[in-house]
Amino acid sequence: MAANENLLEIKNLKKYFPVKAGVFKKTVGHVKAVDDISFAVKNGETLGLVGESGCGKSTTGRTILRLLEATAGEVIFDGKDVLAMDKKELRGIRKEMQIIFQDPYASLNPRMTVADIIGEPLDIHKLVSNKKERNEKVKDILEKVGLGEEYMNRYPHEFSGGQRQRIGVARALAVDPKLIIADEPVSALDVSIQAQVINLLQDLQNEFGLTFLFIAHDLSVVKHISDRVAVMYLGKIVEITDKEKLYEDPLHPYTQSLLSAIPVADPTAKKDRIILEGDVPSPVDPPSGCRFHPRCPKAFDKCSIEEPVFKDYGDGHFAACHLLEE
Repeated sequence: MAANENLLEIKNLKKYFPVKAGVFKKTVGHVKAVDDISFAVKNGETLGLVGESGCGKSTTGRTILRLLEATAGEVIFDGKDVLAMDKKELRGIRKEMQIIFQDPYASLNPRMTVADIIGEPLDIHKLVSNKKERNEKVKDILEKVGLGEEYMNRYPHEFSGGQRQRIGVARALAVDPKLIIADEPVSALDVSIQAQVINLLQDLQNEFGLTFLFIAHDLSVVKHISDRVAVMYLGKIVEITDKEKLYEDPLHPYTQSLLSAIPVADPTAKKDRIILEGDVPSPVDPPSGCRFHPRCPKAFDKCSIEEPVFKDYGDGHFAACHLLEE
């Protein structure tokens, strides 16, 4: 595979959840969690996916892996459409695509030892032939994530949050994947531990040539780890570009407001905050036109009527905003 080739391509992906009501549980509407988004992740890069809570980031990640079934669209991984696969084909490609979950407390089985947690995917995919080989592999993986073999027979409750997340990373790494979807992997951890886990992910990426889709709402974390950043609002991607351009010259008003909220270490520094009015609209009944227009300080008449086109404004800097077309 060429270095500049896309490992993952998302085309017009949708995930709607039915809203049921009444005695007969009739479908009366849909939560449009992910609504017609398209983007690509290049081989060996880290794409950050950011946005407010409830904007559809985690649903996007789980739909890509078919932990949730998509409503429509295509997920092209390594040249194959994941959404069109039957169960047998899907199982074959599962080891190529792994996930690190947000909550290190809930994502590990409390009744399993570390050796069994990390060894389970090795057994499922028949990557080891006996218990001795499995234990050797588990020991090697634990060392890669900064834990020794003395931890193999312990249970999740015996570990701190940071150590548990390292176990989650080890489990994802066990089957030698090409793509790892990291679903807010550090948001439940202390700030000092966050840095350790982020640095670990970067070291593993360099060593194994991994590709990451890094989902987060902390823009400072995303800036540290990502090559490119996609900004999501109410089920839509509103901007995507490399991190330098996004942080230095954000095009979309929503991105500008997010970046203005990043805390600055210098208490004497003056920073213009862009305070958004109102609340995020409901994904059951999203606004017409641009979904951001009810809260946008720069909105004008066209914004409430016509949906902006998501297009390239130079050097791969994509955005969807009527202001840019004026």
